Amino acid sequence: MNRMNRLEAKNKLSAYLKKHNISFSEDFDNGVPRITMLYKGYNNCPDKVLESCIWLHANEMEVRVYFDENASSWCKNSNYIDGMMRLLNFINARVWPQTIDGMEGNLYQSHYLHTPRLYVTEEAAITMTSMIAYDFYSVAPLETEDYITACCPELLDKLSPAIFGVLLGQLSIEQAIAYVKKHVLKETVSKSV
Repeated sequence: MNRMNRLEAKNKLSAYLKKHNISFSEDFDNGVPRITMLYKGYNNCPDKVLESCIWLHANEMEVRVYFDENASSWCKNSNYIDGMMRLLNFINARVWPQTIDGMEGNLYQSHYLHTPRLYVTEEAAITMTSMIAYDFYSVAPLETEDYITACCPELLDKLSPAIFGVLLGQLSIEQAIAYVKKHVLKETVSKSV
């Protein structure tokens, strides 16, 4: 089996982004090639945008999708960080994103291929991160590209009302968990919550 290297992965990702008219820039961060994207039109997110970076390390890519600077400032100034951390723990334990081709399975079947983690960085950025080996990307290229550019942003958009509801003191942790169960996990939630 031919192993995909960093340059091949970078070129393949760039071609995918161009083909799908996803605006991006390329640079280096501490000597590591990086692709940066801005996603617009996510109505549940602060400022209706999400940002994303892909660092192309030697053997794998590090994919991060995160909310904008306004969300970070809300996080820095919130009095409800404990509740939000409880919510992030719940999400990390229960929510597993599933790549879906958007064409009712005509391109590929739905799968749980990646295991992202949702956390708060030292800069107070609420971030979803995945590590994806180039070997895996070479085996499931379209699923991985869709995961990076559609699945992760859509999941953060779905989670935004719960995350920011807690962060801004508008929802209790119980209400936020009930929201995630109902709107993200599609579970039946008791009316007492």
